[in-house]
Amino acid sequence: MKLKHSALSGALALVLAGVALAAQAPQIDSGRIDSMVNQVLKQVENNPKAAQQQDGKLIRENVIKQLQSFEILKNEAIKIGLDKDADIQNQLKNLEAEFYANQYIAHLERSTEVSEADIYRAYQEQTRMVQIQQVHFDSEAQAREAQALLLKGLSFEQLMQRYPNPEQDFKDFVSPQQLAPEIGQKVAQMTRGEVSRDPLMFNGKYYLLKVSADERNPNAPPYAEAKQQIEQQVKRQRVQEKITSILNANGLK
Repeated sequence: MKLKHSALSGALALVLAGVALAAQAPQIDSGRIDSMVNQVLKQVENNPKAAQQQDGKLIRENVIKQLQSFEILKNEAIKIGLDKDADIQNQLKNLEAEFYANQYIAHLERSTEVSEADIYRAYQEQTRMVQIQQVHFDSEAQAREAQALLLKGLSFEQLMQRYPNPEQDFKDFVSPQQLAPEIGQKVAQMTRGEVSRDPLMFNGKYYLLKVSADERNPNAPPYAEAKQQIEQQVKRQRVQEKITSILNANGLK
């Protein structure tokens, strides 16, 4: 009986060993593991408390299990022919295109450089406040007739008296960013004492503007405190301009 029991135990051990061998999880390339671990670490790097609670070894183990799960289920999908499904293939192509697009944007963000002068210029623009004088007209022709008077020597203040309107009582300082985009973008480019060269259309009227005064926003943070945030803003703007240029060059307006 002992011999039979021993033989049975040995056979069972061989069967279990075969099962274990058959059920061995797929091997994942170390480069893929490292890449995904880095992604996980980046997700928590801006959260010091969460970062302190992370166990590097446990993260790697979890990543390996997740990648192995993906491979196993991918293989099952292929077994039943999902890789031949046209709609699934289209979704895969869309995901691939989006992935590479995001990777290119990330590349631009890493490689775009911003000079100290660029950052300080943006700081000045963002913290500048202006006082605006204005006259407005119902048609562009009327606005240009008034503009001709300025070219002949009439002062802007005299023009305001000749064409008064209730809005001229507003004498507060404002940030160009607070104005409607079609007005604010133009005002941001004007210097103190400058008059708009062309009438600006807004809400059905044509405006002539003058920046009568400007000052630094008294509530603005010091440059040293705002520098890092502004640098990121300027970078994002440069990246967006680059992307827009590429899209336009490839027929996408």
